[in-house]
Amino acid sequence: MYYDVIKTEDVQAFEKLSENYDHIKKRQDYMQQVNDYYKENGTIKGFPGLEENTITSIEKAISEGQELPYPQTFFQNNKKTMDMLQKMMNRVAEKPETLFRSWHFEGGEAVVNLAKNRLQLMFKEIPSEEQRATLKKNGFVWANKSKAWQRPLTHQTMSVCDKIGFVNPHEGRKPTDYQPAPPKRNEPER
Repeated sequence: MYYDVIKTEDVQAFEKLSENYDHIKKRQDYMQQVNDYYKENGTIKGFPGLEENTITSIEKAISEGQELPYPQTFFQNNKKTMDMLQKMMNRVAEKPETLFRSWHFEGGEAVVNLAKNRLQLMFKEIPSEEQRATLKKNGFVWANKSKAWQRPLTHQTMSVCDKIGFVNPHEGRKPTDYQPAPPKRNEPER
């Protein structure tokens, strides 16, 4: 599974997205098997491959009122991620011209991360306090795990970047100059 960046420019983007999709699908199937085993046996003890600490934490959650070992929200979140990955894979395979593009700016890079459906601003050095305040004011949040300032990957995010001068490309163009045209009014956005 690719937890790191999958860039639109990566020639293996489709394969990486597909691998992520397969991983999440396997996790979904596994959770369903554990739930089915629990429904049949009234416990998850004895389910093949479950570690003792996992059994303990799941049974504790069930004793505190959780209905099943893996609640419906786990499945819903996985389904949303799978749907997003499927859309990205379709776009990479069928309409690569509709994908957002990364760019370099003075002191860093704006990365279109397909794996996380985020625009990530990666700086070579820690941005100044004023720059961090500007990023926060414009909806970017610090993702410690990714070591990047990020926002969901949308046309609105790209428009916001146009207004943040210190993340504009070297050539003096705006980030939106590199991006596909936004959808027409009645079409859903990404």
